Amino acid sequence: MAHNDQIDLVIRTCEAQRSAAMLGGHLDIFSHLFHPDLTYIHASGAVDDLKSYLGKCRAKQFVYHALTHQIDKVTRVGELAIAFGELDATVTSCGVRKHLHNRTLTAWQKTGEQWQLLVYQATPLTPPAVAEDPEAG
Repeated sequence: MAHNDQIDLVIRTCEAQRSAAMLGGHLDIFSHLFHPDLTYIHASGAVDDLKSYLGKCRAKQFVYHALTHQIDKVTRVGELAIAFGELDATVTSCGVRKHLHNRTLTAWQKTGEQWQLLVYQATPLTPPAVAEDPEAG
């Protein structure tokens, strides 16, 4: 396998682990996957660092119910890998259940032997839609 193909596979695996951790609410995995200097730019334009993002997740401000994150392309520049993709998710954000359809850009920094998420940027492809709550009746 060529070196670039290996990096592509590693980053796709990291993204899959991150998606699974988001769905399962596994903050310990987040801590492992996220770079200490994380910048997380939400589709709304709000920006979090690692501490504020994890704090919001711990407070259940973001609860993911369904998530599909397709990676279209991975480009490596030195010790940085940039992944371009598309996200479909159902999330409860600050008490409101929404469906998101975003274009995504993630930057992964190689630290030692480990790749960690340094930057996340979401851009809405469609405006967030308030989703029906299946438990409401």
